[in-house]
Amino acid sequence: METRKKQIKQKIFAVLIATFMFTMLFGAVSVRNSWAVDDATNLIQNFVAGTLGIESPASLGFVDLTIGIAANSHANMDYVNFRDYRGGSGNWSLTGGMNDMFTSTAGARNFLSNGNIAWFPQNLTLIGLEGSSTSGIAKGSDGYFDSLRTLVNSGVDYGLGNYRVNSLNFNIQYYGWANQTAGTYQNTLTLTLT
Repeated sequence: METRKKQIKQKIFAVLIATFMFTMLFGAVSVRNSWAVDDATNLIQNFVAGTLGIESPASLGFVDLTIGIAANSHANMDYVNFRDYRGGSGNWSLTGGMNDMFTSTAGARNFLSNGNIAWFPQNLTLIGLEGSSTSGIAKGSDGYFDSLRTLVNSGVDYGLGNYRVNSLNFNIQYYGWANQTAGTYQNTLTLTLT
């Protein structure tokens, strides 16, 4: 029985020694997994420059005026959407211009001078859409359309993205001319983004 105990102790000791040796051997030696293979793929995405774009309402109606009664006729352009998707650092300017308004009716005064039609960009609301920043964008000055007017413009490195102008107020100043021809006066306001 004594021999039997001695043999069991030797087997336990041999197992501990073998375990210790395997741990030392495989802990110090790096065994590569021969079933794994590595490869690398370079991902590439090109961004192509977009364009400038603008949308505005098809028409804008003013409050009726009565011939012979001096008054102001107001209108509010609900929106102007514009964008710079060129992806560069250039600046832009959004301007507006128009000629005199005319009616198809004949008469001595069948026009309304563009010098009597004004807009007020200082009161408008400028919104950056899709995360676009309004930093570096300036509103134009209020004034009459006897010359080209600036609505908004951006500085260099600003104004990239999509924008909306809300509540752009217009005014027609009528002095009550008695010889004004009755009728519907029209012309086109041209908005240009350059």
